Amino acid sequence: MTKKIYYSITQAAEFLGIHPETLRRWDRSKKLQAEIINERGDRRYELEKLKKFKDMVKLETDDHEEAEKIINKSLDLLEDVAEKAKYEFEMGDHFRVPRDLSFYVLEDESKSNKFQALIGLFSFVTKDGEFNSKMSGTDKNGKYWAFPSFDDFKKTDINYIRSLLTKFKHPRIRSRIAHFIFLTNKDYQMGQVAVDEYLKVVNWLNVQIKKDPESSSGFEIVEALKSAYKIAKSLNYNLSDVNKSIASTILNFDNQSPSRWAATHRLIEFALKNKKEYGKDFWENAIKICEVMSKEQESKNNTFFARDFLILGEKIEKDIFSLKNNNWRKKIASSFENEAKKHSESFVQSDFLVKAITEYKAMGDQNKVQELEMELQKAKKNMKFQTFSETIDLTDWVKQIRVRFKEFIQKENKEQILSRLTLDGSIIPKYETVKKQSEDLDSKYVFQSLCSTSIVDTFGNTPRKYETEAEKKYYSLIKQYYFSLIGYEASTKVLFEEIINESKIDIESVEKFMSDHFWYGKEYEFRDPDTNEIVLKSKKWIDILHPGLKSYLNCLESIKKGDTKEARDQLVLAVDSLTPKIEGLIREFFETIGKPIDKIKTDRKSGKQTTEKKGLDELLREPWAEEIFGNDLLILMKYLLIEVGGDNLRNNISHALIFRENYQLAHAHWIFIIILRIGAYQISINPKSTIQKTVAENK
Repeated sequence: MTKKIYYSITQAAEFLGIHPETLRRWDRSKKLQAEIINERGDRRYELEKLKKFKDMVKLETDDHEEAEKIINKSLDLLEDVAEKAKYEFEMGDHFRVPRDLSFYVLEDESKSNKFQALIGLFSFVTKDGEFNSKMSGTDKNGKYWAFPSFDDFKKTDINYIRSLLTKFKHPRIRSRIAHFIFLTNKDYQMGQVAVDEYLKVVNWLNVQIKKDPESSSGFEIVEALKSAYKIAKSLNYNLSDVNKSIASTILNFDNQSPSRWAATHRLIEFALKNKKEYGKDFWENAIKICEVMSKEQESKNNTFFARDFLILGEKIEKDIFSLKNNNWRKKIASSFENEAKKHSESFVQSDFLVKAITEYKAMGDQNKVQELEMELQKAKKNMKFQTFSETIDLTDWVKQIRVRFKEFIQKENKEQILSRLTLDGSIIPKYETVKKQSEDLDSKYVFQSLCSTSIVDTFGNTPRKYETEAEKKYYSLIKQYYFSLIGYEASTKVLFEEIINESKIDIESVEKFMSDHFWYGKEYEFRDPDTNEIVLKSKKWIDILHPGLKSYLNCLESIKKGDTKEARDQLVLAVDSLTPKIEGLIREFFETIGKPIDKIKTDRKSGKQTTEKKGLDELLREPWAEEIFGNDLLILMKYLLIEVGGDNLRNNISHALIFRENYQLAHAHWIFIIILRIGAYQISINPKSTIQKTVAENK
């Protein structure tokens, strides 16, 4: 384990750039406390905690008078910050120093809270006229948090923010304050102010973009216009001016701005949702813009974005002028075909060919369809997959966790270890953590979140596409989950190695644990429906899980003995046996707690309706699955069992798409853990009626 480094008060003060007496004062007031490190009572500061404190707290001085000057000057400087900041949240960050100086140097909590309110105010992310939190997650107790949140603002904070409206002139500041008061106090006068100020923001931003196209973001214009429109519409105030500003921005967006194509596209889409607000001349010009932007993006080899404008132009003609012009579709189809040619050496060629074929089919061009279908067959045969890899040395980390695992495994008995595997939340990745990492990457690398994504399997087929915004976000989450799972798989592998090395798991202990604690151990009576005599007693689920569990544990024993061939044989048997059983476990679990497990199917030709059991994919995507299993377990099951972008084990095993060399020990570990966790739910089962019904149906 890493040894802790401690600093004396003098060293800690020097590290933080403050006077030792200031640090002593913080210790007494519990703002930053030292630790007692020995029986003698010596007090020291841990270096890691000092680093975290320094990252969070921004102090430019610990001198009382100097702090007063900085604090008093901070509000006056906001106009200048608003004028120069590229992003709105920088106005909030401006108040971090005065907030921390007020709290740590002046020890004025009231003043510190005012600055915190301003940080929160400018940290909201405006989207479609709403204020959204900049970040969110769950704490160590699983409680949800978000920053900023309207719940963070007290009445005194809101009144203070309102009082600042007359102090400032910059529309960036005034629009944010007025919009906030409108939302929190339902103050319609403030709503009108917000509309007018947002229009001024748009005018100001247009000037800024012309001055410095590279450094000015056009996306703030889009959100300012959307906010102005939403408020104006709700108040029936100044809507015509807002619409004029939207139209003017679309038609006259600065050509040199890197944001031009994306901002223009978003605003045209927004205008289409409110199409009655704009006249024929506007829409004719919008079509011309789509044509120009499409050609421009194509000339830059941005074919994805070029198609976006072709699709948008076609939609305008159809929705506004009721025209159906195949020229748009021809260009789109041709774009896919050309892109397939450009990627003739890549696995994505087949995806572009499929899209081109789909477009030509829709237009009835059978000659092109046949030509490209032949190309598709060639592409599948010639497809080459490349493996990109990077070796990470986990030796030291594995040594550390092995020591930690060995310590508690030696102390705990078999039942305690199985309880840990069943209940310990640290064994599987945290959904909220993965989600946050995914969102952070999407915001940092915007381009990857804009592109649609297709999954291409090893046979050259495209079983899944992620194209809508929600689908792309979900695919980003799945990709991030893959990377998170790698680390957890490494630690889980070590955990099970130590468990098997200490002989703390076997088929007898597993089945006893399940019988004693899980609903799998419920005994069912099979009765003859005619005589009502018991013909068989069975622990239904333990009996049916037994062969797979035994193979899994035999696999672990074979690995321990070094018999890799036998271990591989047992691994294949275990994964093949246990994977499909999870569907049955979940189905019976849902049925027992009163959730529907059947679905109605309608034949497309005859219209006849039949019923059948829902599959695992449908069961795990039910809206109540998240509430029952929790997000951590649910995403593990989805990724491992049903996601095409994940391991998709259920499908690959059912259709023999996975071969001997593709079976992984991690698969077996996760399946075992999933089975343990599903069984841990305490539910009420009526075994007699369930089995009697089954026997009667079978007969």
